[in-house]
Amino acid sequence: MTVKAFIFDLDGTLIDALPDIRANANRALEKLGYDFQMSIKETQPHVGGGAQKLASNVLQKAMDHPDTMAMYHAFADFYEDHPADFGCMFEGVKETLDAIQAKGLPMSIVTAKPAKARVKVTKALGLDDYMTLALSPEDGFAKKPAPDMLIECCRAMDVKPSETVMTGDTRFDVEAGFAAKCHTVAFAEHGYQDVPGEYADKVLSLPNFTDLLKVLD
Repeated sequence: MTVKAFIFDLDGTLIDALPDIRANANRALEKLGYDFQMSIKETQPHVGGGAQKLASNVLQKAMDHPDTMAMYHAFADFYEDHPADFGCMFEGVKETLDAIQAKGLPMSIVTAKPAKARVKVTKALGLDDYMTLALSPEDGFAKKPAPDMLIECCRAMDVKPSETVMTGDTRFDVEAGFAAKCHTVAFAEHGYQDVPGEYADKVLSLPNFTDLLKVLD
């Protein structure tokens, strides 16, 4: 079946958001009175599952613990004010998006980033010009690896999941892509996690992001 559309994760896939995630997490920790700050290396393992999971992991408390929720909300508020102080598109991303757009194919974003931060980030980095739709769990959808956001994007783009390529950099992205029964699930090697071993021979690995254009050949 022909590829007719693309869906992308945001952080670690299209943009290097790790410095902003670290900075905003540290701002939240400071505001809430914690006496520690995180390095880039310490922040990286917590990226990909959403801000609430990040807060839970950092504080080592349950997802619904009041302290976790306080950090989650503080993090989201700071991110709204500091959406892209450091972030930028990864190498090859703009070239790839331009090529897909030139072929008239629709694109969308599914991310665990809080919605109000996502809106600021995609605007600041010029991604809105490419996308039909961008969704976060706060928009009323189950988090990845649930396929709900992917299916909604396909509906908005007027394509079937079986005509769509899902590209991400975490297990959550890969599993969501397969759960939605996407045409191809691609894995950005420049991201924040290694490809899950059990999926290594099932995904299209992207040593260079522009390798994604091979699916159009």
